[in-house]
Amino acid sequence: MSNTAQAPASAEGPTQHTQNQAQPTIHQAMALVMRDVRNVGKNGRNNSQNYSFRGVDDAIAALAQPLRDHGVFMTPEVLDCESESRGKMNAVRMRVAFHFYGPAGDSVRAVTMGEASDVADKASNKAMSAALKYALIHTFMIPVDAKSLDDGDRDHPVGHRSPADGYMERLRKGAVWHNPGALAAMHAEAKADGLLDATVAGPDGETTLGELIVARGKHLKAEAAEREAKKAEEAPQAAAQVAAEHGVQPAPSAEGESPEPLEALMEKVSNSWKNVDGMRQNLLEGRKLGVLDVMVPAKNGSVKLGDLMQGRIDALEAGKQERNAA
Repeated sequence: MSNTAQAPASAEGPTQHTQNQAQPTIHQAMALVMRDVRNVGKNGRNNSQNYSFRGVDDAIAALAQPLRDHGVFMTPEVLDCESESRGKMNAVRMRVAFHFYGPAGDSVRAVTMGEASDVADKASNKAMSAALKYALIHTFMIPVDAKSLDDGDRDHPVGHRSPADGYMERLRKGAVWHNPGALAAMHAEAKADGLLDATVAGPDGETTLGELIVARGKHLKAEAAEREAKKAEEAPQAAAQVAAEHGVQPAPSAEGESPEPLEALMEKVSNSWKNVDGMRQNLLEGRKLGVLDVMVPAKNGSVKLGDLMQGRIDALEAGKQERNAA
């Protein structure tokens, strides 16, 4: 804390300020405030993350009347401010000077740090409140009980890790975030632990752990259904295109409908057996359909469909090279 004398400005420039000797100095007034201020405990409670805290409102409430009684007021000044994005969170760190003025017109300054994060636009507000809280507590030495001393490691949720924090760490991992089965297992586990209603920060803002897991599971199921629908829609179109290019019409099924995608692909493989370009296209189609690992009959037993087509492509390429060499 530094002692500064403030002088009013005039048209001619700064003038020398003469302290009102009839009034107590800011130091004397602040000592009287410290004498009258009541203690502040950790009365706030964060149920979702299971920790207690001392709020800025508690510090202001404790000091409001003593400050008024002794003619002391305060003005803030942001000295510097930094911001960054931490995933979906906006984080702000700022250094704030708080100027305390007394009845005589003199002042002192207290500088503190404030840091906070928020998923929306409240990070700066929270950082400012944090800086104010500790400026008031430290400047006026507000009494606290032994169980609520301002230990940063104990006062901050990082020091009191919530069980929901562990779930969120696991949930962010790709093996869980992209796995419907893992999500279902986590939901059952969180339900058993009674944490489905725990408040967490989701991609779209604050939500509960249970709602976040369920919403992610529904999203993955919708994506899978969309992929299957697209695959079913594209397969007959691809079969019709290949058939038109090679003059081959796939045989209709007993019901008069087009054959299953795998059956149509096998017919195209047979029709393209001597055409390396056609066989390559069949291989691409089989990859899109996800049937390359299907076992199909071959001369020496069974073989994967993908290996069958790749082997035939290699044989056709080798024959082409031999003919060119001759």
